[in-house]
Amino acid sequence: MTNFEAHASSARPASPTKSSRRAVRPMRLAALSILSMLLAFGCGNDGESGSSGTNGNGSGATNGGGATNGTGATGGNGVAPMEDAVLCSIIGSPTGATGFIRLVSNAEIQAGGEIDSTEGAIEIGGGVACAVWKNAVFAANFESPTMTRYDVIEGELVEGDSVSFMQFGLSSLGSLADQIQVFSDTKAYFFDPSFRQIIVWNPTTMTTIEAIPLSGFEAPEGLLLSRIRAGRVGDRLLLWANYVNEQEFNVSRSVFAFVDSETDEFTTDVTEACGGFLSASVTTSNGDTYFGSTGGDAINRALGFEGTFAPCAVRVRAGASEVDDTFVADLNQLTGVGPTAGPMAGSGDNGFLLAYDETAMPVDPLRTSFEHTALENWRIYEVELGSSAPARLVEEIPVAQGIGGAATFDGRGFLTRFTRDFSGTDYFDLSRRPIELTYTFSGAVSLFARLDSEPEPRMAQRLPTPVEGRYGASLMPFFRFTNRSTQSRSYP
Repeated sequence: MTNFEAHASSARPASPTKSSRRAVRPMRLAALSILSMLLAFGCGNDGESGSSGTNGNGSGATNGGGATNGTGATGGNGVAPMEDAVLCSIIGSPTGATGFIRLVSNAEIQAGGEIDSTEGAIEIGGGVACAVWKNAVFAANFESPTMTRYDVIEGELVEGDSVSFMQFGLSSLGSLADQIQVFSDTKAYFFDPSFRQIIVWNPTTMTTIEAIPLSGFEAPEGLLLSRIRAGRVGDRLLLWANYVNEQEFNVSRSVFAFVDSETDEFTTDVTEACGGFLSASVTTSNGDTYFGSTGGDAINRALGFEGTFAPCAVRVRAGASEVDDTFVADLNQLTGVGPTAGPMAGSGDNGFLLAYDETAMPVDPLRTSFEHTALENWRIYEVELGSSAPARLVEEIPVAQGIGGAATFDGRGFLTRFTRDFSGTDYFDLSRRPIELTYTFSGAVSLFARLDSEPEPRMAQRLPTPVEGRYGASLMPFFRFTNRSTQSRSYP
């Protein structure tokens, strides 16, 4: 039977590293007191911070998840949102990238079709990541350590105060999405993976409060910490770390941290059952959250590289501060056609898997994992998470590259797909049958959300940025290049 639960193990031995699970009351470091320490390690980060509204999987593509919002035009808090929505996007050129922030009217939303991301937009040089809270937009600049608040006043975006994170050692805030997480009028987090710290700041006064150092992510002998991602589930901030071997392949190890937004205490847990959770996550209506490996990992496994693992997914039960030891899903068996990634957020309790169709085009050892994900040979499959319903091919969605994701808007789930040259983003409405293309935005969308409503669920994703090297300065989202062999990289 091809269903999500049937291909999950009903029981497995506890991870040998489970003893590392612990509750931690982190040491607080005031901004000025850590300045000298941070400067000793150099300024800036690894280009892995920001914020976004899209989510999913692929070769580490976009990401999914979070509890669903309300339905129709009513936000999850029961209050009808403002007519305006905020659209943040990035458009590349041979010389760099530019971020755009604009309001989208209700008339444009209702009409659907093509929406110009640049029309009447505020331009941010180098790129921008955004978050929305009530009637304000928070924009992180990829080329500076500052975040700026824009208030919507009489239908216009009005620039307000800015907050700088330079005192915490940062020189820029791009390019990993969803590191901005706003929890209340007075508390928000900015997750900085470069120094493994959470910066707490006040979104009303636009002032910093403190930095919380993180521990528990150390790599065991023979492995390297690849990167840490962040996302929000309910009233908690989730962090998860991925690890690579000496050949730079993701391995089946991940460390999770569960941060209480009231106390800032966090608990860590380790799983050796699956890895590569760069952006694949979806939370169902009962609060369970599923994390899955990427398309790049699936291709590397199919190519037979040493140390790679079978495509998989694990689960964190609602409210738990540990990975569910009884559940590991085999993603390849769910689709049965080839290397599979996921799940991405779907509609309701449905998730989507992204599968490379080997029946149409076999995996080629002469191609890298990146080159495979760039092929238009990936299909979408739908599964109902936590049930015995079989996975089904979504024939309404055309075959495309292995770069896709998911987003929510007005409580509806959307599949997101970038055009081949990343000059546009398509939104497919998953709440309708047959599934249909609803919006086409210019540029690579990083946020599309209503104002004055409960925030749409947003998890981590790699935002498109100009990349130098063999692919030139075009927009190549979600991939990070090294000086080592490109064949040995899963390209998260």
